[in-house]
Amino acid sequence: MASTFDSLLAMILFTLFITRGHGQCVLKDITVGTERTSREIQGKQEWKVMFINPCKCPQQDLIVSCDGYQTVEKVDPNVFTPIGNNRCIVNGGRPIAPFGRVEFLYAWDPPFIFVPHSSQVHC
Repeated sequence: MASTFDSLLAMILFTLFITRGHGQCVLKDITVGTERTSREIQGKQEWKVMFINPCKCPQQDLIVSCDGYQTVEKVDPNVFTPIGNNRCIVNGGRPIAPFGRVEFLYAWDPPFIFVPHSSQVHC
């Protein structure tokens, strides 16, 4: 059974595909979703974060703001890692495929807000 979030994500991607058509992709197209999981790790709420590329072009070297980011859960540094100056790199700088997403889990309370800072669009 698909979660409500997955259904909403599918609707958003479809709408963006229809409205963006074949236009140029930009950083602001990257969508960041955060969803509470049912787990706690060391007394901290676990969160699932998704970086979604709703465009027809890959975006790589995605850097997001991550001011104060902490976690008690191990996060694969190839997926999400701090790089200094309150910035983190997503997917190790590798491209996020067209209409693709990169996900990771972390545990902290309260959740962090990750805002895209920069990326390279390759059309």
